[in-house]
Amino acid sequence: MAVEEFADLNVGFIGVGHMGRPMVDRLVAAGVPTQVYVRRPELRAELSADGVDVAESPTDLASRADLLILCFFSDAQVREVMLTDGVLAAMRPGSVLVSHVTGSPELSVELQAAAPQSVTVLDVPISGTEDHIRRGELTLLVGGDLDALEQVRPALAAYANPILEVGGLGDGQRMKLINNLLFTVNLRTALEAAKLGESMGIAPSELSRVVSECSGGSFAVNLFQHMPPEAMATGARHYLVKDVGVIRDVAAAQGIDLGQLGELAGWVFD
Repeated sequence: MAVEEFADLNVGFIGVGHMGRPMVDRLVAAGVPTQVYVRRPELRAELSADGVDVAESPTDLASRADLLILCFFSDAQVREVMLTDGVLAAMRPGSVLVSHVTGSPELSVELQAAAPQSVTVLDVPISGTEDHIRRGELTLLVGGDLDALEQVRPALAAYANPILEVGGLGDGQRMKLINNLLFTVNLRTALEAAKLGESMGIAPSELSRVVSECSGGSFAVNLFQHMPPEAMATGARHYLVKDVGVIRDVAAAQGIDLGQLGELAGWVFD
């Protein structure tokens, strides 16, 4: 995609962590005019040294961005930055907010209600790893206005493919929460399979290599080719505890029983 295609699309990015940084790198490499905001002085210096434009404040960044992208861990961080710190109120008319946070569907609706006139909020949780981002193969689940999505799709396509339209505002979160609940259950069964394999003298990586080509394969099983099972479980637990907790709260508020999926996913709290 030629640089001139991004001439009228200035991107602001907040949340330059282990997932956000490769997104920024892909945006910059694609020629998308991108400015970031980070609090830590050492990270500001690192980004500047790498040629990334760093804003002085998040509100200044938001006031000049046509597309503001958030890549945080939790709803609490989104509320602090966008509502308490006034970043949402600073967004320019006609701009689009894309939140890559996995969290409550209701927060997206809350942000839209609080947004300045003609600012559009899209809830866009992500599925994939840092490697998917670096290859431009991150999966995006987009809930919200399709015209707004088309407005920002060229920039998102710098690091994402596929970009899936899944429904109205909040539906991206609903889809992602169900996905993560299912992954939590799959990871538990994959861990049990790896344990069984080891008792039979089969290394987890070898079991993963073979089963991934068979009917018992899954994304969780595939991961054991790159990381020992227990290391995978330890690394994922921090995120899964948060996401399973969110879907439990969402379901409880709507009187929905998560059934066996909810029960089986409870292992992350043990």
